[in-house]
Amino acid sequence: MAWFKSKSKPLPGTRRYVDMWAFMGAHPTNLDLFQRLKSGDDQQFGVNMDVCGTVSQLDDASGKWTQSHLIGIRTDAWNPKPQQQQKKLEAIQLERQETLRRLIKQSGSLSSAQTAKLHKQMLFDPVMKLRPGDLETRRLVLKLFRENSERIRWVGSIEEIVTTELARSTGAGKPLLSLTASLEGHKYLAEMQENQLRYRIPSIYTFCYFHEKRARMWYVTIRRKWISIGADFIVEAEGRKIGDIDGALFGFGYNAHVAVYDPDLSKDTQFLDLLTMFTASVSYHGAVRRAIRNRLRGSRTGIAGDQIIEDEEFRLLKNPRAA
Repeated sequence: MAWFKSKSKPLPGTRRYVDMWAFMGAHPTNLDLFQRLKSGDDQQFGVNMDVCGTVSQLDDASGKWTQSHLIGIRTDAWNPKPQQQQKKLEAIQLERQETLRRLIKQSGSLSSAQTAKLHKQMLFDPVMKLRPGDLETRRLVLKLFRENSERIRWVGSIEEIVTTELARSTGAGKPLLSLTASLEGHKYLAEMQENQLRYRIPSIYTFCYFHEKRARMWYVTIRRKWISIGADFIVEAEGRKIGDIDGALFGFGYNAHVAVYDPDLSKDTQFLDLLTMFTASVSYHGAVRRAIRNRLRGSRTGIAGDQIIEDEEFRLLKNPRAA
């Protein structure tokens, strides 16, 4: 692998290469992961996981790149089966039917005339006309696993927060991504938000990262370059550059080098894991934006948003101070 030169010098142990695949289902590594997942003792290992990429790290002493991590995607959330779509649609239409009934009569049985009126409204209601394929239920969930010759171990996840996306995108009038990252043993989530600026083409993401060993908060910006070969980003904090994400020009999926330049953060492996997971998500950003547009259109037809949100996302939204 070639490493492109930068004016900033990456510190030892802070250079990674993220290789995301375009055709994950046909990749032989998936068979190996499936066999190892079946014997895994961690709840992060699920039968719905597929490998979608690998991560290699540079050994500064030898100058060699060694595969160090696997990236998995929850296929049941990203590509839900028709049965899942049908079940969600039935729940949405049942709720819609009850809403239409209450508009005619708040409680009690309907008369023959009222029942006929309800059936007529249902016949022309846009929600009742929906088919399973019209629903947008996909949600991105990526997991980073560290691997060795004996086992693989979960080190972090990055997942789409659809509720926040829909709320922010509705106000902005355009798709804005919202991602939440969790790290093994780390007490705090990192909320990665795409920001809306006028007259701006490149994406800008911001998040807070609490460096537990130093007990300090970092306010980080990931800014896509205006002019670049591939999808390139600059990582900034405190008004200076602290890292790079250099996307490759050629490749079937999204491939990129990741580097950290800050002396303090270079010693924090979890910060590098965080940047690695964000880099892995870049290959899905286009599809996520299309899904947000579909949700925005769906919200205008009256589709109940809470019925197409995963239970796992609702758990992330819960108030930790509530009794």
